[in-house]
Amino acid sequence: MCLYFHYSPLFKCSTFCLNLLHLYRDPNQAYLSINRCSTTPLRIMQALTTVILLLGACTYASEARSFSCCDALTNIPQLKNKVYMPETTQYEQRLKTYYSANAALEPWCMVMPESTQDVSRVATVVSKHSCPFGSRSGAHSAFRGANGVKDGITIDFGHMNATVYDAKHKLAKIQPGSNWGHVYEALDPYGVAAVGGRASVVGVGGFVTGGGYSFHTNVKGFACDQVVNFEVVLADGKIVNANRKQNPDLWKALKGGSGNVGFVTRIDQRVVSSNQLWGGFIVFDLAQRHAVFDTYIKFVEVNEEDAASQLIVSVQYDGKQRLLLSVVSNSDAVESPTAFSPLLSIPNTSNTLTRGKIADLVPQFTGPTPLGLYANWMTGMTANDIRIMKFMDEKHEEYVGKMKAAAPGSDFSILVQFQPVTALMVSHARENGGNVLGLEDVTADGPTLMWLIAVTVDTAENQEKIYPLTLEYRAAVNAYATAIGINKNWEYLNYALGDQNPLSHYGARNIQTMRRASKKYDPHGVFQRLRASGFKIPE
Repeated sequence: MCLYFHYSPLFKCSTFCLNLLHLYRDPNQAYLSINRCSTTPLRIMQALTTVILLLGACTYASEARSFSCCDALTNIPQLKNKVYMPETTQYEQRLKTYYSANAALEPWCMVMPESTQDVSRVATVVSKHSCPFGSRSGAHSAFRGANGVKDGITIDFGHMNATVYDAKHKLAKIQPGSNWGHVYEALDPYGVAAVGGRASVVGVGGFVTGGGYSFHTNVKGFACDQVVNFEVVLADGKIVNANRKQNPDLWKALKGGSGNVGFVTRIDQRVVSSNQLWGGFIVFDLAQRHAVFDTYIKFVEVNEEDAASQLIVSVQYDGKQRLLLSVVSNSDAVESPTAFSPLLSIPNTSNTLTRGKIADLVPQFTGPTPLGLYANWMTGMTANDIRIMKFMDEKHEEYVGKMKAAAPGSDFSILVQFQPVTALMVSHARENGGNVLGLEDVTADGPTLMWLIAVTVDTAENQEKIYPLTLEYRAAVNAYATAIGINKNWEYLNYALGDQNPLSHYGARNIQTMRRASKKYDPHGVFQRLRASGFKIPE
């Protein structure tokens, strides 16, 4: 039982009173509200004594539960040396590997399984002792509670990071704790690649189960669409496979449904038959932004004519200045393909365009990735319309100014990024057993524009000043998109902020698919009741 104590504001009264207005109890929490009005100091002290006793009981219960869960893990011989407690070197080192300080929550303990059997043992403990838990693969999602937990145990897949190439079946067998930089390196000697992340540091597990937008999405679909099999540990510790023939409903639910049904311990994914890519950054003068925006819109409208080519456009404030840049790529490794001729004809200030191995180019796309800053990402989707690009650019300039004024001296950056989602991309899901993303209806009347706002701040104190402005910016974008009739009301889970609810935008049919899978494979609702990280299946 947890207690939340609310002490209401003091209004102009001559005396004080403490009334216990509400005491709501459920298996996990109680809420105590105390209001001031007229009574004696003795009554105040009696009420406060009650509060203190309840707080003590809550603390004791929490500590007891913490001990029960962590002790149960350490009592399993195969897990004994894989459980890390607070104030140990391993525990502190793992906290430092989170991309965002917001997500680096301090759990009761961490457990780092090294095999599927280890995960099965962990799942058994979680279910038996009703342990709240969070799970992480690459820990690249930014918001508080994305990939870890404070009051519970964090299951960290960082030691399950192998990639094995099955040449006979042309499959990459990837453990969830790896990142895409390591995956590309492992596959490179075989001359193949994966439909994976565009940044080296992005983890495998969350990326794939959240959908997974890649350099190959035009020609292969989302990363989840190329998965032929998931190895999964269910809540009761049972190990199963989910594919077209075995547990196909679970297979589909995991393709976009995130960590809602079980622990994915291996992903078997079709490989891409080439490890080559052409692409890079192009930096433009801001004066060219309307020309670049117009070129982007027209590129997306005819992109099916050259599906190997993909384009991203972004506006960024890097702490010093506003920048306009694009990310171009061709998955057939064709240099300067015709599809990019209009963009390449616009004068630019610099570019990094080159042809090479994906394993070599993706780290260049990634660039330096400082850890421990305070990051918040948020996303939405509209029709492919230049008006939203111009509006978000104007608001970007406005809110850079507001953030500077709110937190003078703060070192912050704010990125606005535009990339397409089209019917062509979505069609690959149908060819490969379907997913639950619900994009068929969203893209039925034409290509869409998926936007991202990503704000990174240097300190928690500065974040408190800047974060409300970030939410204002997002609200303005959504309001404008709705007002002009282009808001698609779809959110990409891998870019979503914690206050968003991306799974609720997948459509009734897909939500029902996830619910049915949850009830079938997790009949006691362990992942819906006890999992405290990520996004849950809507009620």
